[in-house]
Amino acid sequence: MEMNTDILLAIVVILFVVLGAVYFYFSGKLKEMKTQKPEPIRVPVPAKTGENVDEKQKHLFPLKLQAYERIVLFMERIEPSSLVMRTKTNEMTSAQLHGALLLNIREEYEHNVAQQIYISENAWNLVKQAKEETIRIVNMAANSMEATATANELTRDIFEKMMVLPQSPSQIALDYVKQEIKEIL
Repeated sequence: MEMNTDILLAIVVILFVVLGAVYFYFSGKLKEMKTQKPEPIRVPVPAKTGENVDEKQKHLFPLKLQAYERIVLFMERIEPSSLVMRTKTNEMTSAQLHGALLLNIREEYEHNVAQQIYISENAWNLVKQAKEETIRIVNMAANSMEATATANELTRDIFEKMMVLPQSPSQIALDYVKQEIKEIL
């Protein structure tokens, strides 16, 4: 009888050790996921535009200016604070808000994809990077939520992830686009 008790006690101790190791491993991974910081976006220096404007440029100028205006609007619309406030309703779950945010970003992007014809390659690359980084931040926040999380919890986590960044991805692209517009004007 004593031997069975000793074996049972040894099994219980081993079980606690294994469960403890599993708990610490997964809690570390979860903490790592929640504290993961988004990568900063590299900003290229805009090229100077020439002073001489030929006839073609005179006709293209209004189209270019309109494209830059639409890109500015796109960057403002996918800025997470604006995006969440425009998309979220009180009845939404975290998963519903996540899906709606991603859909909204992709629709905005598709609506403005033709603007790349009129803006510089560097500006367009930053716009694409800002979109992808915003999607990544939204996904990171959504992946850290439990299945029963509310839209408010997801919103809070998105804002917390944005607060660790020196500038939002949209703001980085927006600053660059504004700089290019000043060069054009």
